[in-house]
Amino acid sequence: MMKKLLTLAVPTYNMEKYLARCLDSVLCANKDYLEVLVVNDGSKDRSSEIGHMYEARYPNVIRVIDKENGNYGSCVNRALAEARGKYFRMLDADDWCDTEALNQWLENLKTCDADMVLTIAEDRNENGTLIQTITAPSSVQEGIVYEADEFDGLKLGYNKLFCSHIVTYRTSVLREIKLQLQQGISYTDNEYVFFPLDHIQTVVYFRLPVYQYFIGREGQTTQPEILMRQTGQILQVFDRLFEYYNVHKMKLPKAMLSNQRIVLCEMLNWIYSPLFRSPKTEERKACLIRIEQTVKKDDFVYAEVGDRNAKLAFFRKTGIFSDSLPAKLQWQIYRLTNAICRRILHNSANY
Repeated sequence: MMKKLLTLAVPTYNMEKYLARCLDSVLCANKDYLEVLVVNDGSKDRSSEIGHMYEARYPNVIRVIDKENGNYGSCVNRALAEARGKYFRMLDADDWCDTEALNQWLENLKTCDADMVLTIAEDRNENGTLIQTITAPSSVQEGIVYEADEFDGLKLGYNKLFCSHIVTYRTSVLREIKLQLQQGISYTDNEYVFFPLDHIQTVVYFRLPVYQYFIGREGQTTQPEILMRQTGQILQVFDRLFEYYNVHKMKLPKAMLSNQRIVLCEMLNWIYSPLFRSPKTEERKACLIRIEQTVKKDDFVYAEVGDRNAKLAFFRKTGIFSDSLPAKLQWQIYRLTNAICRRILHNSANY
């Protein structure tokens, strides 16, 4: 049997509407170098049936693992335990791959030996229209193998690009650190990205739009109303990451520290967003105060998030919540410096 270069874990729960599109997209010319593990998380629809149909057609590429429901992390844990690929990453069942980009990427992986591999992700709506591209800044050279202590995301302008849609790790690195994602909750893909960051030795980037992220599915965990209901789950993941970071940060090279901070700051933005939307004012304020007390343990993370979030900056200065700014003005303020942000917020007639 041909040696597998890449294992794609496909966590699947009631995804009969999308699973075929996902699996069709991975059937590229280099598919024999690919292992696709469809982890059926106790689906109540035809997801398992569809997965097994593809397994029957492509037994050397696709394999279905049927298990009891345990949420996203349990699926990744199971796939990692059974993965045979040199590299490992996730592909959500409602998303898909750019088939040609995947094919070229597998070609590149034939000669790749880096611990961490970064690619491009594209966000698309239900019509397939491109919403945004998550790519590296021009300062990051394609195909160049960086030493991990030289790949400082903050210096390179990476900002918010360490997400599961662009990050792939060497499988042996994940096993060496005994990576285990939390089970029973969502948003644990952040754990997959975060925990190996201080264990990798080398990084490489390929300018290929491998991952196609579907925006707009009903019930998607990134929808505002879902985020509001599941803020506790996001916090549970964040607390685990921040505790690890706070314990180990004095021992880490600056570049690794920067990259962990990027993940933490992005998670905080996800957390703060539903808090400022929630109609439960006292409850959300208590939650926000609790988060602020935790984040103050690290001056950089505390300042970075405050500088990037206009409503949070205003709350820190005044202790007042407000959702009354028009969306367009919110984004304008978001991009301004903290000093100008304060001046506009004070003079805004919307408060």
